[in-house]
Amino acid sequence: MHMAPNKPTTPPTSSSSTSIPISAASVVLDKLQNSPGGFYAATPKLAYRAEYFPGGRDGNILIAKGQDNDQEFIVRSVFQISRNDFYFTPDANFDPANVFHGCLSDVKLSCRLATGHNDSFKFASEDFPAILDNLRAFEKLVPSKRDYETLSVIHDSLGHRTIKLTHSLFEAKTTDNENQCDPNASDNNGNDSTTTVDSSLGSEFNIATWPVAERCKGHLEDLVSTHDICPLPAYDENHVLIPPLQYESKLKGALVEVHMAFCHHRINKSKRDIFNSVLRELIVLSPPAAMPTSPFKRRRLNAGPSTERTNKGKQPIRGSGSSP
Repeated sequence: MHMAPNKPTTPPTSSSSTSIPISAASVVLDKLQNSPGGFYAATPKLAYRAEYFPGGRDGNILIAKGQDNDQEFIVRSVFQISRNDFYFTPDANFDPANVFHGCLSDVKLSCRLATGHNDSFKFASEDFPAILDNLRAFEKLVPSKRDYETLSVIHDSLGHRTIKLTHSLFEAKTTDNENQCDPNASDNNGNDSTTTVDSSLGSEFNIATWPVAERCKGHLEDLVSTHDICPLPAYDENHVLIPPLQYESKLKGALVEVHMAFCHHRINKSKRDIFNSVLRELIVLSPPAAMPTSPFKRRRLNAGPSTERTNKGKQPIRGSGSSP
């Protein structure tokens, strides 16, 4: 694991450029390792500092051991959001016609966190194996039960290990009106601290205007009076909350700083132990790289094969058939 230099713990001023100064990356690493409110995910033997608190909204939530007040055990690091299995979209591609999707109110947005690929943030890729070891150790804190299947947060994606990150899109309204507008509200039982809409946010973050697909709009209308919307606690390089219509363009493939909780569900009926990494905060450090271009894009099909065209003043590509 990397040792952080003596730098201030304030976050860097982010840039939209994919080239990030080494000094900025050092400040991020120092924040991850030394600022209060969580643990650097590659810290050795993190599982010795944690235990599960039963019965939170997200299941049995991992908390810091030996604290006077039970607090979520937050782990954090830098990752690349994979372009595969990306469901950090306004409706997570929910399809009400699919009986396996359940109810819209139960929808969880999700994405896969992969090892970071950025020269300035080399620690993100070098420490990734240690992060996976810690997550496996968190899962092993739950005693295994015979004949039960374990659904890990660690997945294989195209031959590479990734971490599934989730976020609950809706939260049932409560009678405590004060907590509904507090983006950091959580109780002392380790329950979910999901972020509901603050009145200062624009209409694009309102449940009534939330941009779901047409097939979901009727189901969304049914939730307006019973549920609150929980936007992604995701911020761009300038630390501005990302609107739902920009989730895909801003996050898919981006290098990000992630703060997450960890929880466990035991489903006795289906004999499964399910583990989840739950998003608490995300900051874009470097935007998604541009997709590869193709020389065949935007060509005029009626102009003939582009591979046979002649360049001005040059012979045809296939000139062997031409007479001298």
